[in-house]
Amino acid sequence: MPRYYTDKAKVNINSTSADEPMLILIEIHHQSFNEPARIVADTQDITHGGNQYTALPIEISLPDEGEGKTPQAQLSIDNVGRVLTDELDNSRGFEGGSCMIMQILRSNPERVEWGIELDIMDVSIDPKKITATLGYVDLLNKPAVTIKFTPERSPGLF
Repeated sequence: MPRYYTDKAKVNINSTSADEPMLILIEIHHQSFNEPARIVADTQDITHGGNQYTALPIEISLPDEGEGKTPQAQLSIDNVGRVLTDELDNSRGFEGGSCMIMQILRSNPERVEWGIELDIMDVSIDPKKITATLGYVDLLNKPAVTIKFTPERSPGLF
């Protein structure tokens, strides 16, 4: 997945001490939510697209861009304030939900420098952190049928 950064974003990414770091916005979507949960990995809230993003400590490993493998990301959200605990319980671990990850610059919050939407695969929670694995269901490598004809199952065919 190519990333098309603006010149200012390229300078910030490649500098050793950037004028302004890239901010990561997280939107968690689920059918049980009235509106998505919106979080920014920063110390101050920010407005993007007319929506308020709540500042929370986040750790994220962005997906690899290697050929031939499905992208997977790890997301860890601080749970000390219990901001998402009720939503997590009501949605049965965000089952069937998705997560949008976007990178922006604080100086131009309306311009998304890079973004990806991933399915929420697995979620675990403890008193300090909510940890989620994000990715895609690998449908292409699943068997098309539930029963295969093998020599053990159908010896008369072989």
